Amino acid sequence: MFEANCLEEQPADIVARVLEEQSPCFVTARESVRGVLVPLDEVYTEVLEAHPRVINALMKDLVRPGKDMAMYCVQVSMTDEQDAIRFTDEEGEPVLALVGAMRFLRWLEEENEGSAQS
Repeated sequence: MFEANCLEEQPADIVARVLEEQSPCFVTARESVRGVLVPLDEVYTEVLEAHPRVINALMKDLVRPGKDMAMYCVQVSMTDEQDAIRFTDEEGEPVLALVGAMRFLRWLEEENEGSAQS
């Protein structure tokens, strides 16, 4: 797991690292505006589905230079983490998701508690 500021780093670099490492990234646009970019696999799909509303968006918009990634973080933060965003490739296949940071941390704690009891 790593952290990145999407206004200081290139969105395409952040996405490439998440995909290469298959590791979540805490993405910050500015203080208190953040989310967690996760690879969509059987593990992290669960945290995406914990959000009441999931919005679909395209990967090509997420990796575009500029403030698109920051705007996605704002969307997740300003809805009190009710919204999550699923990013799909050109074929419509889910690749990544931007989920609420606090919701992700709660999910992670529950996962750790569950595996500790096993």
